[in-house]
Amino acid sequence: MQKIEKWRIEQLSLLLSEISSLLRSGDNLEWANVFLHFLDESKNIISREEFDLDLVKKLVKNIKNCFSEDHHLKDVVLWHKNSREKTRINQDFRLVRARLFYILKDLEQRTFESIN
Repeated sequence: MQKIEKWRIEQLSLLLSEISSLLRSGDNLEWANVFLHFLDESKNIISREEFDLDLVKKLVKNIKNCFSEDHHLKDVVLWHKNSREKTRINQDFRLVRARLFYILKDLEQRTFESIN
């Protein structure tokens, strides 16, 4: 039985798309493009006939690396001319990022074999 169902990767894809959109709205095109790349990778995983667990592991690792101390994405503040919109975008980004961390943790746990 497969530990990671296709719908979990589809859920990840939706979040990657949402994060990319928020980053684009917050005038951070470089990071938006990084997450578009991750989105493409997730769609590639979904479209394959045979599920590739190694690709999932690689994708999870690469996404998590974006939030490491070296990349500072975890501390990014998105910008917008309208201060209300700026506040909304940043709140949405924090919420989506939290959902992303939850999904990444879940996927990561599902990629390890438990030994009895």
